[in-house]
Amino acid sequence: MVSDSNRLIAGRYQLLRELGRGGMGVVWEGRDTLLNRQVAIKEVLLPDGVPPEDRERQLLRTTREARTAAKLNHPSVVAIYDVVEEDGRPWIIMELVSTPSVEEVVARSGALPVWEAADVGRQVLSALRSAHEAGILHRDVKPSNVLLTEDGRAVLTDFGIATAEGDSSLTSTGMVTGSPSFLAPERVRDVDYGPASDLWSLGATLFASMVGRSPFERGDPMATLNALLNEEPDYRRIPPVMHPVLKGLLRKEPGERMDAAQADRLLTEVAASKPVHTDRLVPEKKDKKQRGGRRTLLAAAAAALVAIGAGGVAYLKSTPPAVGAAPTATARPDTASPAPSSAAPASAAPSATPTPTPTPTRTGIPVRSWNSPDGWTITRPARWRGAREEFYTHWTRRDGNAHLGVRAVYATTDPHQVLRDAEETLKQQAQDVVGVRRRTVVHQGVKAVEWEFAWTAAEPGDQPWATQGTRYREVRRALTIGDTAYVLSWTVAEPEWRRNVRLMRQVIDSFTVGT
Repeated sequence: MVSDSNRLIAGRYQLLRELGRGGMGVVWEGRDTLLNRQVAIKEVLLPDGVPPEDRERQLLRTTREARTAAKLNHPSVVAIYDVVEEDGRPWIIMELVSTPSVEEVVARSGALPVWEAADVGRQVLSALRSAHEAGILHRDVKPSNVLLTEDGRAVLTDFGIATAEGDSSLTSTGMVTGSPSFLAPERVRDVDYGPASDLWSLGATLFASMVGRSPFERGDPMATLNALLNEEPDYRRIPPVMHPVLKGLLRKEPGERMDAAQADRLLTEVAASKPVHTDRLVPEKKDKKQRGGRRTLLAAAAAALVAIGAGGVAYLKSTPPAVGAAPTATARPDTASPAPSSAAPASAAPSATPTPTPTPTRTGIPVRSWNSPDGWTITRPARWRGAREEFYTHWTRRDGNAHLGVRAVYATTDPHQVLRDAEETLKQQAQDVVGVRRRTVVHQGVKAVEWEFAWTAAEPGDQPWATQGTRYREVRRALTIGDTAYVLSWTVAEPEWRRNVRLMRQVIDSFTVGT
């Protein structure tokens, strides 16, 4: 296995650095020395224990399939430039795409808005139709293999385990490639499969883009495969407008599955529901009909990171994760849209509300809606860095002069007592705590207590994000839903307070607990 950089492959392609490795190979960032351009280079490897004759057959098949996939010319397909042989194995030279995958965007930013998920699905479907017409099956459609560019383009990558339709070499070697939670049932049963199998995987990918995980993911491979074969998806967290296309794509029997033309028609209709000139911005009350803003996925300046697993390649940004790990879907606080729904008692099993549609505010601050795995949703500024702890989720503006937090409190459900306890704690950790006002408000039909105050940051304590000596103005709102009290906090450096009040109200008022 290659471990050194700066090596030349086929006398032309220079290995610069390893970007990721998995069971089917290693992916490198490289340079085409002839054309002087950056490329991604996939070094194809097979798992240990494969018999020599099967190993040779697999490597030959991989070379043939990559060369077949290189014939595809579609804006939503990552280009394959070349396939060369070195050390008796194929190396696939591909376009280097420096944008995040759907998996990365959802992990950092929460569920995609329904219109965006539909638009992504429509573009990937177009790429699949082009491949299918050329007799090529992808076989590993999943969120990490769909890239999202800054201009709204969705790009399907890694045809590295793709196969020509009718090729039986997959089963002849006993190898099953692809990600278990996104496999079509007929592939698990090892029966005839075709383009309909890729459509199933697309349906599971779209489901994951709005929930954060495959509808069949159970944490254990065998449990996942059992669910895939015997259980139906739970659509309660999916916006109803997407139910017809998902239910059509996720039919167990390929012969009953929705075809590409039907799926394209439904996805196009849903994608058309996107508000004109909107994207990730808060509503402007001055003129409800005016909309504006540009879509922001993740922080710009980030290098490409290519990760591979089970033979798949996922192009990700190398920006540090916006938040810590989250349950099941690794969902993390980093998204937004307004349109809060009415609050309701929290249930034991979190249930996300439909992703609201963003519109612009006079401040022009991009926002996204974070759907917490714990069952609540809040709008938050899109470019703020987030973190998630056991009972506390928060975001900080990059200059450290603004902060948003959501804390779950289980010791008491009395919002007055919650704020009194918070005040005592703050006075021990900050200087010159001065109350501005304390009042009772109604938060989406629920009585809440709101405390506005100012304080000066001392040594880092419960507010490690704060700058020592800086004077801050803060609002904390405490409310009780079911058996849980929530404390919402918005903090800004005092000189900036007045011009951020409108955004603060938009964000605080957006907090919703799912039913």
